[in-house]
Amino acid sequence: MGRKSTLDDLDRDLLVELNIDARRSHRELAHRLKISPTTVSARVGRLEEQGVIRGYIPLLDDEQLGWDLWAVIGIWISKGKLREVEERLARDPHAYAIYDVTGDNDAVLIGRFRDRRDLDRFVKHMLQDPYVERSNTQVVLNRVKEDRRVPVAARGIEVPLAPAA
Repeated sequence: MGRKSTLDDLDRDLLVELNIDARRSHRELAHRLKISPTTVSARVGRLEEQGVIRGYIPLLDDEQLGWDLWAVIGIWISKGKLREVEERLARDPHAYAIYDVTGDNDAVLIGRFRDRRDLDRFVKHMLQDPYVERSNTQVVLNRVKEDRRVPVAARGIEVPLAPAA
């Protein structure tokens, strides 16, 4: 069961605006929301302190930075060693995300790689871990949707995100 939200409508409206463009000034956000810049600053500060806003990052084009291959890797891990193996894998810069999952395998790793040889080296290195029993690698052919923004619900209704630029 998820945590109960303590956000009010103004917090949600502010988060929707930040999801569209987090580089906007507090003055511009205040103008759009018809509130004072001081209120925006106080709300943003509180949301940061509460951990609702965990940071601000640019959305980089991975292919332009040389990460041309993505893979989804199902991993079977020895009993009792799941967290240990996941934490070790999480330190590798190839690991975009790692999840505990239900189903056939114990964990799923989403990884990005420079090329096929880079993926091959990663998988072979991972399989040298004594607690990794086996893996199943699927190469991503096309990314149809990928969005790091979290939808903000307003009064129990999902608020659609603006398309990524």
